[in-house]
Amino acid sequence: RWLKENPKFRVIYQPVYSPRVNHVERLWQALHDTITRNHQCRSMWQLLKKVRHFMETVSPFPGGKHGLAKV
Repeated sequence: RWLKENPKFRVIYQPVYSPRVNHVERLWQALHDTITRNHQCRSMWQLLKKVRHFMETVSPFPGGKHGLAKV
């Protein structure tokens, strides 16, 4: 009923485990590849600062308003 009243939203059914089509999985992979894998941070705060910057500037949704870069 709620979906009928809010037509701008739609349900998209995906396979249970499908990292290639799941944008969040792409985001986690990009984060791991660029920030957390073999990092040289001397403190947890330094690592968290890099992660925060990554999350503010990278978008898993190409063409969206979230972030500046595309994954």
